[in-house]
Amino acid sequence: MLSFSMVSLLATLLLGISVQGIPQAAVPSATPSAAPASGGPSGGGGGPPITGGGKPPGTGNPAGGESPSGSGIPNVQNATNAQCVPWYGIRDAIMGGLFQGRCGANARAAIRLAFHDAGTFSLALQAEALPNGGADGSMLVDPNEVLRSENNGLQTIVSLLQPITAQFGVSPGDVLHLAGVLGVLACPGGPLINAFIGRAPPANIAPMGLLPDPNSPIDVLLARFADMGFSSRELMALLGAHSTGTQSFVDPAQANASFDTTVDIWDTRFYTETADATVLPGTFKLNSDVNFAGNATTSADFSRFIGKQAIWTSEYAAAHLKMSLLGQSVDDLTDCTEILPESIDILSLAVTTSTGGGGGGGGGGGGGSNSNKPVTDPTIDPVKLEAAIEQFRSIWLVPATT
Repeated sequence: MLSFSMVSLLATLLLGISVQGIPQAAVPSATPSAAPASGGPSGGGGGPPITGGGKPPGTGNPAGGESPSGSGIPNVQNATNAQCVPWYGIRDAIMGGLFQGRCGANARAAIRLAFHDAGTFSLALQAEALPNGGADGSMLVDPNEVLRSENNGLQTIVSLLQPITAQFGVSPGDVLHLAGVLGVLACPGGPLINAFIGRAPPANIAPMGLLPDPNSPIDVLLARFADMGFSSRELMALLGAHSTGTQSFVDPAQANASFDTTVDIWDTRFYTETADATVLPGTFKLNSDVNFAGNATTSADFSRFIGKQAIWTSEYAAAHLKMSLLGQSVDDLTDCTEILPESIDILSLAVTTSTGGGGGGGGGGGGGSNSNKPVTDPTIDPVKLEAAIEQFRSIWLVPATT
């Protein structure tokens, strides 16, 4: 229920973004991976403080030990919480069976789906004890909810996730929101977000008319997100999920245009390029994103993430975690963050220059030999990037065909 625009994220992360061409992959009969553990803090039951972000990228789980290959993928044999044991297999069914370990169409659709599932939550409805939306998985249950116009493009990812709930006998809300967390991690640079399980089945379908519209005025969008419990600063952090987003329905003539020039990398280039007046080839700017970048109320929070990967990913992780718990009581859930792989640190993958600094970013990133703009977003070395994916997502990758 949030849309890929979390106004954009939630509005296109809620409205306009559609991921198309998603393969109809069969849901595998997954077994927990045999890779030794490392990645994700030790899980525990109950309700730990909601701080977001999990462990810092690049640190392992001391209880599990690092694998010989340094994959950073936790092994069920090193599980610390018995309630989390089944979720290693579910993790593999999603990250391997549906995403193939990469930031492709299915992973990006799962992120958008998580926003749409949670984005109809309302504090006002909660206060009146009225039927409410929330992070409950209703998108996987009601056959009509996914057919709403604001959910265009989500039908395939819904059809791929639905069998997993029956196969493993778990709640749709847990499957859907684990998929959203794993979708972020499938994208290099995406942060680790704490993963909770134990959501009850949805009590009702999501109310209509609550998903943000990317063409709404800024004050209307801010008020809607406030009704979900988000501050302006949290919303600006959530918008950054457009870093790996595309649109197909806001302007069908530009279907599959991305919101920045590095759609397969979770980086701050979205902020840099949205704030720049130039519209780069192959990219698309949502009205709400442009308005947020320039509005007096939101521009400072929007701009503070330009070129600040560590700050943005930390704040995004906390806001996404909060979103994944809308309508839930964390005291009734179990923290199974221990199943998650490590985040891929993209800053260590930057192209280096003769002076040892990061290479200039392309379009909107600044820098480069023919640019007077300061470097804000380093260029990622594609060889280093692929090597990192093969190291940290190894067990889920589809072997290359010869």
